[in-house]
Amino acid sequence: MSFTFFTLGGQQFWEDILFFQKWRIQKNCFTKKYRLLDNWDIRRASGSFDNCLRILNRYIDVFQIKPLTSKAVIMIHGLLGNKNNFKKMSQAFESSKILPIAINYPSTRKNINEHVNQLNTFLNNLSYVTEISFVTQGVGGIILRKLLNKKDIWQKNIHIKRIVQINPPNRGRTFWEKLANHKIFAFIFGPILDEVSPNKIKNIPAFPDKTDFAIIISHNRIVTFIADLLPKSLQYLFHHSKDSYMMGMKDFTETITWNINPLNDQKNIQACLNFILSGSLTTNIKKIKKL
Repeated sequence: MSFTFFTLGGQQFWEDILFFQKWRIQKNCFTKKYRLLDNWDIRRASGSFDNCLRILNRYIDVFQIKPLTSKAVIMIHGLLGNKNNFKKMSQAFESSKILPIAINYPSTRKNINEHVNQLNTFLNNLSYVTEISFVTQGVGGIILRKLLNKKDIWQKNIHIKRIVQINPPNRGRTFWEKLANHKIFAFIFGPILDEVSPNKIKNIPAFPDKTDFAIIISHNRIVTFIADLLPKSLQYLFHHSKDSYMMGMKDFTETITWNINPLNDQKNIQACLNFILSGSLTTNIKKIKKL
């Protein structure tokens, strides 16, 4: 018997399989069991995928839940992140009549290929969407690179519009490579640490030709101040602009913020909104209110 109760939304050990108007079906990466969460992250069902889907369809009929738009922006968090990192940015896209879909995936428990398989399943279940853009943070941008180079059914039915990467390690991270050599850190952060090393990330293809993408590098003021005080021999501990560069990007900008989470910074939110709507990070399409 299943009871309804509040959850944390599956921040680390649940992977999103299906999304419909803020309701989502998730799969536990350990037990392989499924659950249905409503738009308040309250569990409404659990068990098999078919059981959760059946109950979701029942709620859709009872509450007459309908898709509000066929255009969506898929948001993919970074290592140790979760969908709630995109809360403020989601509000901005929602006010612009674009459906924000922030995806949860167990970033520390699986490798990139497994995350790609999850996202392919998720997008194949996104039957009511015909156009999508992407906003990624950190390693989410690397997962997306591999996702778009692996052909799947959803790519025949959904048009990919634009992509914004925020602080992507497109050229790898030397510091993460060093951490991956220690068993305790490799266990905590998972296989992605090793996969985004400068040597191995070369095996991950860039975005397909003609992909319309931009890159935002967001520097935290405090972290930058500390980095400037350290000798050059320790600079590898921090993210650098050169780590994110990639050939073919249509636009690029660097921002400075006091926010620990760059996704909460108003300048970054506005830049993402600008690029998804117009193809330019700096064109002010619609000045968003302070969130």
